[in-house]
Amino acid sequence: MLFNKVSKIILLITIIITALSGFFSFNLVEELKTQRLQQQQLILKEQAQVYAGKIERELLQASSLSYAISAWVKQQQGAIDGFEHFAKLISSYYPYITLVSLAPEGIIKAIYPEDTGINLLDYNILTNPEQGADARKAINSTKVQLTGPYELIQGGTGLVGRLPIYLMDGSQSRFWGFVNITLHIEKLPSLLNLQALPEQGIDYIIFFESDIPQDKPILFGSITTPRNDFVASDIFPANTDWSLQLYPKTDWRQPQLYYYQLFLATLFTIMLGLLSFLLLNTLRSKSQLAQLVAAKTKDLETQLQRNQSFIAASNAASWEYDHHTGLMTYSAEHFAMLGYRNSIASAQEGTIDDLWVKALHPHDMASVTAYFDDYINKTDDKLYENQFRMRHKDGHWVWILSRGRTIVSSEHKLTVGIHLDITQRKENELKLQLLARLYQQSSEGLIVTNAEQKIVQINQAFSQISGFDEQDVLGKKPNILASGRHDKKFYRAMWQEIDNTGSWKGEIWNRRKDGSIYPQWLSISKIDGIEPGDFYFVGLFSDISQYKEDEAQIRFLAEFDPLTSLPNRVLLHDRTEQAIQISEQYQQALAMLVIDLDRFKQINDSLGHQIGDEVLVQMAKRLDSVCRAEDTLSRLSSDEFVIIRKNTGAKAAASLAEQILPLLLEPCLAAGHELTLSGSIGIAIYPTDGKTFHDLYRHADMAMYQAKELGRNTFCFFTASMQTYHSRHLILENALRHAIAREELNLVYQPQYCIATQKIIGFEALLRWYNSELGFVSPAEFIPLAERSGIIVPIGTWVLSEAFRQLAVWQSNGYQDFTLAINLSPIQFRQPNLLDLIKQLLKQHNVSASSLELEITESAMMDDPEQSAILIKQFNELGFKIAVDDFGTGYSSLSYLKRFALTKLKIDQSFIQDILNDKDDKAIVSAIINIAKSMDLITIAEGVETVEQLKLLENMHCHEIQGYYYSKPLSAENATSFLELHGANCLKQ
Repeated sequence: MLFNKVSKIILLITIIITALSGFFSFNLVEELKTQRLQQQQLILKEQAQVYAGKIERELLQASSLSYAISAWVKQQQGAIDGFEHFAKLISSYYPYITLVSLAPEGIIKAIYPEDTGINLLDYNILTNPEQGADARKAINSTKVQLTGPYELIQGGTGLVGRLPIYLMDGSQSRFWGFVNITLHIEKLPSLLNLQALPEQGIDYIIFFESDIPQDKPILFGSITTPRNDFVASDIFPANTDWSLQLYPKTDWRQPQLYYYQLFLATLFTIMLGLLSFLLLNTLRSKSQLAQLVAAKTKDLETQLQRNQSFIAASNAASWEYDHHTGLMTYSAEHFAMLGYRNSIASAQEGTIDDLWVKALHPHDMASVTAYFDDYINKTDDKLYENQFRMRHKDGHWVWILSRGRTIVSSEHKLTVGIHLDITQRKENELKLQLLARLYQQSSEGLIVTNAEQKIVQINQAFSQISGFDEQDVLGKKPNILASGRHDKKFYRAMWQEIDNTGSWKGEIWNRRKDGSIYPQWLSISKIDGIEPGDFYFVGLFSDISQYKEDEAQIRFLAEFDPLTSLPNRVLLHDRTEQAIQISEQYQQALAMLVIDLDRFKQINDSLGHQIGDEVLVQMAKRLDSVCRAEDTLSRLSSDEFVIIRKNTGAKAAASLAEQILPLLLEPCLAAGHELTLSGSIGIAIYPTDGKTFHDLYRHADMAMYQAKELGRNTFCFFTASMQTYHSRHLILENALRHAIAREELNLVYQPQYCIATQKIIGFEALLRWYNSELGFVSPAEFIPLAERSGIIVPIGTWVLSEAFRQLAVWQSNGYQDFTLAINLSPIQFRQPNLLDLIKQLLKQHNVSASSLELEITESAMMDDPEQSAILIKQFNELGFKIAVDDFGTGYSSLSYLKRFALTKLKIDQSFIQDILNDKDDKAIVSAIINIAKSMDLITIAEGVETVEQLKLLENMHCHEIQGYYYSKPLSAENATSFLELHGANCLKQ
């Protein structure tokens, strides 16, 4: 009854567990299906937004060209002369525009480029049956109207953007005409990228949005009929409302995966129920088994309490094995032998396996067990004897000699015996075996001679090294090994030292059996024999041939370049000093040529060092081909070679350089690549340019760098002016490293002026350096030096801290509403801890980021546009204004500039200087201002010095100026006075 009751409880628990498992498993499958659907929709939505954003950016970028041209037409008062020049100047910023045209009163009169749309001249777009309606609608708009796609008259399919231009006629505004831009659809990367979506399992449609659901004309698409299972993203290119819809080709719900998961959930539920049932049954069986084990253990403990008497022997323990019960019994001495007081386990009695598993050595287990089993199964009265190891309590192994004999009676069959500890005997035997093995297997040759110096014993290594076997040398004297390289005096000294000290060691050359001579390291010792007056000589030697070869290789590596096998700096220095001594003795000139391969680093960086090494080997061979036997050609660094030529003056050195330059220009073939390099050569002549290796090399190296500055692929002789130039830079660099500590740096502040309000709006902090010995050093000289040497980073940190401190002083005096601009070096801008540093300084000086403007050059931002955009966004989020410094002097991608969170474009002063006389500078400045306007950015012109420049910039709608016309850079004290005089608008109201 009890069993049936327990079984029912087990069954009931199993059913409950199975039901709960099924409930949670099926709910999990449904939740996974829902999440999978939402995740796929979200992924597709993100893709739609990415593609829509790319399309919108490309079309907006293209549309911004219309505003720039419109500004130009308005500036020209409607005249279109010079349109092709201006369009060519500005169109490089708009790679997707294929055609730009001007259409006064709707009739195309000017086109760029002419060869693309020459057949469109005098074409009236207002009367065009396909585009006329869109053109007439665009007349009343103030923004670019992007329409299409059209089959273009010049061929292909494209989009047309039209911006109406209105000119002032007195006080009235009149329609002048259109600026037209044409984009070939086939050239827009974002639309081309959409065509790859069907291969990825996604269909797409782009259509005009409309208030009427059924009136949504499709622009582009991989399918012609929209479906309901889509995600969409809006596109607003140039005052036009588009929509992009993406459709999956396969069912989002993935029914196969759902049914598969449902199957797994069902299988899991069944398995969990089955495992629960088995586990509960196992627990019940374990309880029953525990009761049986407890009863059996009690019986065994009763049997283990028998005590038998054994005859104790000195250093011996007794044991007894009962053949009937299979039990092994040991005396207390056995356990004491192994370090235990009573027993290894909890009792002195147990099966033979119980003891051996605990203490018998694993390597002896099988042989001992087999030998003992074989003995007890035999009926003869042969003596049992065996040796094995057992573990002592402290962990070491004890060697035991076990002896016994079987005793048979009418009632019992017993095997009794004793155990003896033979560990010491085994250790002595092992030592003898090790010595014998060491003698025979040593890697060093061993030779033993008697007092008459006759060989009595050798080992195997002796034969392996010398080639002589025992039958070749036993009974003979060691002089059969003599090489003949040592005289009698050498051997006489050796034996004399052995007689005096009892030993000798040193290097000696001996002969092998095959006649070859080899070096040995030999040690000879005199050892006394057993009988008085009897002695032996023991020689121990090793072959040091490999050591000698290694020594030679080490010497080679210490003096030669391992790649080209040319002398390195160490050997070059030694040979140069020798050549200088000879030149001084014979009153001759000596030439040192330092040859550096131009732009070799690009090969290593782009193709790898293996190809670079091949090129260096080829170049080394070419240089060696023009060297004489007495010349020294050396490789000093990665791509730098040096030639030392004795008895050579300037004319001969120049001739040698002229031989080398065309050799270096010949193409190199390396791993399938044809590479062309050039070289820059610096030449120094002994004794005029130096009388030591270091002076000659230093001066030739200066000349080599001068050759690089002259355009590379040439040579230069050292001159005294080079020494002055490099000395000046060295002095400046050393002084600049201490400029902060010596408080030699200071900041000056140049006011910035708003043209519209005619008020001060801020300062730019500028760095100045005055050294007590060097005087005032121009920023144009020390800032590039600081950037090249890495000093710009601590200097930039000092500038930020000092500017923040001064701003805090001004703000504490009530001057709040103005901006302090600070320049960031490109190297400083790339420092990984820049953001943390600026946050720390803001907190330290308690100033607001909204009062600060960071000026960053466009080259610094374009070095890594992705990382720059992230960092600028982080600055913008803190509240900083961001200005692009020296805009227009480098190459900027407008698509990237749009991604930056910018505030201001700073027009470089190089464009302002000749703006009144240079039409190109004037057009560039106008284009920059229009670009900034289209991007909602402020423009500031630096270097404004005259009222005429100011008036022109005001007419161009430039917002701000900075320059000597308004104020020179001021010290902090004078800048404070300037604020007191002109900065009333900066006072916090």
